[in-house]
Amino acid sequence: MSKFDQQTLSLRDVESLHRIKVSKLLSLLEHHPYRKSIETKFQTNEIAEEYILIDHVDTVYTRIAQVIGSFNRFNIKAQIKDISLVEHRVDVEGVSGTPVKFVFDEYQDDAGNELNDLHAFAIHDAKNAFLGQYDMTKYANRLYKDQHFELVRYNVEHFKNLASQSKKKNKLRSYRLLEHAGEVFVRGITSVEQYNEYGVDFAFVTAMLLFHSLIKDRPGDAYAISSAAISASKLELIVVDKQMKEAKGFGKVSSSTIISTNDLGDASFKFLNIVKVGIRDSRGFYLFPDAKHDYKNELKITHNTKVDNALSSVIDAKAILRSSEEFIEELESVKMISKPDELRARILFKVENRNSAFRKIKNVRDLFKPTIVNNLDNFSKLLEMCRKAEELDIDYDLKDKLRYIVSDIILNKR
Repeated sequence: MSKFDQQTLSLRDVESLHRIKVSKLLSLLEHHPYRKSIETKFQTNEIAEEYILIDHVDTVYTRIAQVIGSFNRFNIKAQIKDISLVEHRVDVEGVSGTPVKFVFDEYQDDAGNELNDLHAFAIHDAKNAFLGQYDMTKYANRLYKDQHFELVRYNVEHFKNLASQSKKKNKLRSYRLLEHAGEVFVRGITSVEQYNEYGVDFAFVTAMLLFHSLIKDRPGDAYAISSAAISASKLELIVVDKQMKEAKGFGKVSSSTIISTNDLGDASFKFLNIVKVGIRDSRGFYLFPDAKHDYKNELKITHNTKVDNALSSVIDAKAILRSSEEFIEELESVKMISKPDELRARILFKVENRNSAFRKIKNVRDLFKPTIVNNLDNFSKLLEMCRKAEELDIDYDLKDKLRYIVSDIILNKR
């Protein structure tokens, strides 16, 4: 796994005070452009000495502070005519395959200063995003794989020359960079207009302030962070309500909320209310409502949303965080399933399908394969199997896909 990838933070057997002072939480935003807006919207001057009482809030704070401290995030603007791609024949830590460098002959920093000669390695999907504007991603990647580097350079230089002769083809884009251990990396390419990068720090701070407000509204409420995955560009937390409810065949369940941000994706910031089945410590698994149902359990804040509107949406998300009642009622109808082994077989079919991302992941396939010991004669055994799937040590994005597969089959029998 690359140091740039989103990594799951272990919350088991970790010492935690399960609280953090508001003033300390805000220290994550020391250099953030929207700190003042957050302080005004949440009136943090009045609550600076209060403690946010959420299990593992301090654990996650510490990890995010480490990530932010390890990577310097900054943006530049550059025109197509001033950019080349060159291959790097030496392995680079954190970069898979043949390392590819962006070479910026000229560019502008955030202050508008004209600078030149910046080299930055492509990570995440930056290379494909750049090549995609010419509809040559698949072609170029094949050339890279076969080490026909000169052909890729020829094509990129051709389009670079065209851009130098035509304003229409010479697009100005924003290149979002990371600096780490003396090297610079391009993590994403975006529009120069109507794009607000709120960031991992913004998402975490505002979400925790929102839950603090919920607890103050209803002092009996209690919450815990049950899952956290973090990188310099992506965050996903699952916050569970510690008050359990009965869902008959599923046993005890808890309303839960996914808080996620992806600086480089379509949705900058999202709240999604789901249900966790079995919430003892960190054990259990998550069920996602069918998107076809009108539960109003999701809020998305896009990159082109102005900061004041984004913060207003976060505050209004209180209703989203308490929207799981109808979904929990629906779970009671699922308990009537008479043949849970059929559901197990459908899950296995999904993960073994030739187009499945799980086809080569043995521990996922083995978990759902039929054996003498896991022959499913009752629903509780299927639930235990799903719980074990949640605990598998696999790539975070793949785990999220597996959660959706399990939810879709159990709830919709598809």
